[in-house]
Amino acid sequence: MSVVKKKKAGKKKPMKKKTFHFTGPVQFGMGRSLHQVKENFIKGTGAFATKEGAQQKTFREEYTITYGLIGFHGVVNENAAKFVGTTPEDVKWLEKGLWFGTKDLLTRSKKGHMPRLLLKIDYAEKGFFIGELLERLSVKAKDDKPFDAWEDVADFALDVSKLNEVLLKYKDKIAKCTIVEIDDRLQLSEPIFTK
Repeated sequence: MSVVKKKKAGKKKPMKKKTFHFTGPVQFGMGRSLHQVKENFIKGTGAFATKEGAQQKTFREEYTITYGLIGFHGVVNENAAKFVGTTPEDVKWLEKGLWFGTKDLLTRSKKGHMPRLLLKIDYAEKGFFIGELLERLSVKAKDDKPFDAWEDVADFALDVSKLNEVLLKYKDKIAKCTIVEIDDRLQLSEPIFTK
């Protein structure tokens, strides 16, 4: 005959919280327009079918911009990438996802939602990166067209001269600088330094 000992009823020991923080191998900064934009305020109405034979109407208000060249940056953190086993093939898929995911995104709030340039920099020196590359890009109007009349990528050229300056300054610390994709309608002030 086996004897089972019963635990005494009483206070339960509190469970220790097991928490951890993990930053993934890829982080993206917030996108921002590389030029001044024209804001538009739109009011509208909409009707929605709530059930058969019934309708509900609503008012909506929203802000849009006429045109914007939005720049953003991302970083593949080499330390976190090693920890989770990120491979060069994973990074290739990320590049495809960035380009085609943006291109194939259907959205009512943006006219002509198209990717224009995808630049990738691989650094030779561990832990080094230049940073603030978006701050080195600017746009120049064609035919002195004011920004609030811009409606298309053909209305300006992307000035990459300051970007090239910094890439050349740190070229010894860059293993590879690649234009992964570029839209054929984007006009650059000069060719981007590649290595």
